[in-house]
Amino acid sequence: MIFIFGANDKVIEKQHCYNQEHCYHCNNTTNWVLEKNATFASLFFISVFPIKTRYVYYCPICKNGNQLNEDEYHWKKNGR
Repeated sequence: MIFIFGANDKVIEKQHCYNQEHCYHCNNTTNWVLEKNATFASLFFISVFPIKTRYVYYCPICKNGNQLNEDEYHWKKNGR
């Protein structure tokens, strides 16, 4: 019997923030993107369950940004 295991990344939530921030990498001021990514274990190319969740906050122009913890993600998501 053959089983095919793997892992794949999926974007769970993606939203543009209302506050404009300055990116020191590309020197632009724009609304940054807040994103929740999850790595799923897959069986026969079907996502079964999440293994790891990442929260990122990045510039939409150059894709440079920061990785956040869960509390910081919810704080920025609620617009505070």
